Amino acid sequence: MKKYIVSAICIASLCVGVANAQEWPNRSIRFISPFAPGGSNDIATRVIAEKLSPKLSQAIIVENKPGANIRIASEMIAKAEPDGYNFIMVAAPHTTNPALYGQLPYDTVKDFTPIIQTVRAPLFLMVPANSPIKNVAELLAASAKSPNGLNVSSPGNGTAPHLALELFNNIAKSNLTHIPYKGDAPAVTDILGERVDAGVHPIISPLPHIKNGKIRVLAVFGSTRSPLLPDVPSLGELGYPNTEVYTWFGLVGPAKLPVKIVDRLNKDINEILAQPEIKQRFADMGMETVGGTPEQFSKYVRDDIAKWRALVAKRNIKPD
Repeated sequence: MKKYIVSAICIASLCVGVANAQEWPNRSIRFISPFAPGGSNDIATRVIAEKLSPKLSQAIIVENKPGANIRIASEMIAKAEPDGYNFIMVAAPHTTNPALYGQLPYDTVKDFTPIIQTVRAPLFLMVPANSPIKNVAELLAASAKSPNGLNVSSPGNGTAPHLALELFNNIAKSNLTHIPYKGDAPAVTDILGERVDAGVHPIISPLPHIKNGKIRVLAVFGSTRSPLLPDVPSLGELGYPNTEVYTWFGLVGPAKLPVKIVDRLNKDINEILAQPEIKQRFADMGMETVGGTPEQFSKYVRDDIAKWRALVAKRNIKPD
């Protein structure tokens, strides 16, 4: 009799477990933005959460956990239970931090489940409108004539624009000098004031000044032109291949997240990103929607980590 009772309990427990898995989500879900409120990552996270919530019939709570170049928030999710209720909208530092900081309190590949790359912001090479430099060839020629190279701004050490500049220097064999700022806004202010010779930035902060003719854009990083500024040539078409660099965001969860949860989130978010109004909303923020499969996002993460490890080691890049 005891054997039958135990068997019945086991079967009941199994049924409860299956029911719980089928019922996901049965409570609110947490999305972490690893940046301060009001920034592009925070806004992108909230846009996705707002549209995803009715699809899942659950509230999605967005929490901001900024600090340490997203390492604080990333560690929280790496150590969370893989139950489908805790996620983070990671950004480009997700793949650059392993190269820049060495030992991290988590493994960027093993401790996360990639779900979907959501959006990306192309990076542009720009100069003040009053600059005599009209194209990339003239920029490199002017820098070569300067003992210390021309000064080029970025939003900070270790950021995607900083690494993009180092990548371009490596490919073009140029001597452009990196000048780090604390964010895009003060850097763009100094481009306008002609206190730096050029800058590498996403489009959102300089866009009003590009439209009113106070900043001239020379090129977009990558092999193809950006629909955000279709008249601007790509570095690839100018003869500088392998210059793809983006500021990007993507949703990940803890390792060992159930496949059914990953597939459901991927499907729903792909549908959201395909909506014309969402595409336009992100375009207005200087971003392009990406989407794709978890496998594609996973490959992007692995390839990006390898790329930045090689470049950081070769050029001895320091995060601070």
